[in-house]
Amino acid sequence: MTTRIVFAVIMFVLSAVLTLLAVRSLICRGYCFNNAYIWASEQERREKDLTPYYRQSGVVFLMLALTALLEGLYILVDALPLMIAEAAVFAALMVYAVRSSVCIERSNKDNTSEKGEKYNG
Repeated sequence: MTTRIVFAVIMFVLSAVLTLLAVRSLICRGYCFNNAYIWASEQERREKDLTPYYRQSGVVFLMLALTALLEGLYILVDALPLMIAEAAVFAALMVYAVRSSVCIERSNKDNTSEKGEKYNG
């Protein structure tokens, strides 16, 4: 029983840390934990509007925090509905990550083509 409590506490602490990262990302503070930002060159980092990347990272961290919270509760209570809810949140996380990445990329392409048209016109 003691090991279950220890692992549940670890999951709750992880959930708290992920919530902190989510809040900081949603208010556009701190480092932007996003692959598009991490792999971008210095020039691209300066030129890009980072708001959609911060928002995407914040929502993903928040959903991961919810997953960790549900896992911690599942460890303590051992109820199947918690595991089902955790799987549903994780599936929603995957759908959101792909969908938001596609939307951000489309938005970036639209902005790039508009800038080109303005410059040429």
